[in-house]
Amino acid sequence: MLFDADGIAVDSNKASTELLGAAPHQLRGKIPIDMPMGTVREDGSLLPLAEHASARALRTGEPCYGLIVGVDGPERSRRWLSVDSYPLVVDGAIKGAVVCFDDISDQWKQQHLLQLLSEVNRIVMFASDDIDPLQHLCDALIEFGPYALAWIGVPSSDREGEIDIAFSAGVTNYPREGMSSLSESKELGRGPVGTALRTGVTQVVNDLATQSVTTTWRERADQFGLGSCIAIPFAPAGRRAVLAIYDQYTFTFDQVTTQGLEAIVKEAEFGVGHGHSMSQLATALDGTLAALGQMTETRDPYTAGHQLHVGSLGSSLAAAIAIQYGLDIEMIKLIRQSGDVHDIGKIAVPFEILTKPGRLSALEFEMIKRHTVVGYEILSKASLPWPIAEVALQHHERVDGSGYPYGIAGGEIILPARIIAVADVVEAMTQHRPYRPALGLDKALAEVSGGAGTLFDADVVKSCIAVFEAGFTFANPSSSRASVPSKID
Repeated sequence: MLFDADGIAVDSNKASTELLGAAPHQLRGKIPIDMPMGTVREDGSLLPLAEHASARALRTGEPCYGLIVGVDGPERSRRWLSVDSYPLVVDGAIKGAVVCFDDISDQWKQQHLLQLLSEVNRIVMFASDDIDPLQHLCDALIEFGPYALAWIGVPSSDREGEIDIAFSAGVTNYPREGMSSLSESKELGRGPVGTALRTGVTQVVNDLATQSVTTTWRERADQFGLGSCIAIPFAPAGRRAVLAIYDQYTFTFDQVTTQGLEAIVKEAEFGVGHGHSMSQLATALDGTLAALGQMTETRDPYTAGHQLHVGSLGSSLAAAIAIQYGLDIEMIKLIRQSGDVHDIGKIAVPFEILTKPGRLSALEFEMIKRHTVVGYEILSKASLPWPIAEVALQHHERVDGSGYPYGIAGGEIILPARIIAVADVVEAMTQHRPYRPALGLDKALAEVSGGAGTLFDADVVKSCIAVFEAGFTFANPSSSRASVPSKID
């Protein structure tokens, strides 16, 4: 978008109007706070005029990079944008500003869902007997979601066909006994909570004002300022239950958010009724990484398929290389886990670039390279053990310093990242990609052998070749499992 020296919008391209959810005539001639879409900070509060990117550029005369804002629009979920602004200076005078928008909604949601997942795992591992972990779950959804209301319903023990409120947090005056039923024949049983508990299928109502089954629910949602909800069935300690989460905004629960919340509920389900143990800690970590893979699959068809391969074929090869290299069992497992999620940063790369059949332009390649830093930023916020986040950052570095993102060399690159780098190249070359057919194992091994000592760690390459000479094989690409030495299972 283009703004004049007074901060008034004078022009916008099609992409910006689509991201902002407004027609060009709704933007031109207005300052940002008078435009039809609501713009908020990450904490949900309104963004004052002085903090808008255009105002900053005009006030300071300096570029503004990476301002994160949320933009609300009709009949859609909130979009999260990274905003850059640049002052237009002519003969020493500021004549206006150019503002550029980058849609980072999926990345933003993934990061916040991952933080929430990490908090739920902490609750699962360290919850005391003082407060039920399911109450902790509701509290975490309000504090870290942040959602307006979370409550857990269970079939009533003394009122047949009714649903009792077992735990709640947030706007706890909204749910009340008798407002949901298990019976499909009753109107109160055809809402999201009753339907989810009865069918075992997650229910989403993204506009309570128009999609609620009863007038009572619509009026009550309006009274308490609730716009959308999701009801997720689960079975803590083997007992049927449903978690209902409400947000003050409409269209909050899109596919990414729904799948992320379902993964989080699965973690909570696991934790209830289990004791505190190292095996529980390890299982919780595996659940976190599995949930990350599930969330990544929502990004696009190519990323989904690639993540499935990396999470089984590539990481299994990396683990086998680590065994051949002589690493201990714990490090072997961490390397395999690192391989499961090392490419998660590709959720920030546009679909068109990931699947482009031809050669990438210099700008497109720069966007691809961002996935290493984005992956590190996502994983480092989840309290995951070393070296999972570091592998995401370094797996495209090369021993001669020619890699990215930082061009570090030799021993500056951690060994797990050097192992993943070799496994990643072999896996990628032996699998089909949208822009080329599979090249075969012989060419893949020749590629890493030719780069031994320059691009790749020579000892890692030697271990990789030895693994295949010893009989390692990838499973059929349609399978989710690969042949892995049994000592790491």
